[in-house]
Amino acid sequence: MSAPFAKMLQGPPGTTETSPQALILDRQNNVVYSTGDMQATSVLETAIFESIAQTALTNVTTAQNLFSKTLNKGLLNYQNRIIEISGAVIYTSPGTTTPTLTIAVTLGGTTLCSITTSAISSTASTNMPLNFWFTLMTASTGTAGTIESHGQVNVNLSANNPAAAITSFNDTNYAVSSAINLTSALALNVTVAASATVTSVQLRQLQVEVIN
Repeated sequence: MSAPFAKMLQGPPGTTETSPQALILDRQNNVVYSTGDMQATSVLETAIFESIAQTALTNVTTAQNLFSKTLNKGLLNYQNRIIEISGAVIYTSPGTTTPTLTIAVTLGGTTLCSITTSAISSTASTNMPLNFWFTLMTASTGTAGTIESHGQVNVNLSANNPAAAITSFNDTNYAVSSAINLTSALALNVTVAASATVTSVQLRQLQVEVIN
């Protein structure tokens, strides 16, 4: 097909196109691709989920969902597909205890990335800020696909001073995930857990983007 042209597909396209001016819409996932002179398809950055403030989770200990969304089948079944997840959270702690917080990303029940902070202050603290970023990249595709995942959590651990300096924590991943069926629909979750009861944790903002 001669350039320029547009193509609509039900899912992700192949890795190459013959037209350097092709625009391709993956209708199933609402993702648009460009081609360019390299004749290699590349995603135009697309937000696939956005959220404003959610109802606060209360008395958090075991893992609870900050966010949950089922991804369409095949969205991650694309070599080097990159999805970024970012969010803002506030927490309120009861004092007396010094729990740690764990923010984790799971896909289809498989934990991709988990980051645990150091201890929260033993002083009761209200509306303390926490931000997180995670990047997921498809390392291998198919019914036994794998994901390379990394992230960071920034959190204020001070004694009831929301404006105090933050502390940063990185993931410790050193390998891809265990096998996941990337050809199927998969639940993507971001969870929060605490080593001792935290009074409340509230997601204030979240965005999930396809960037490749």
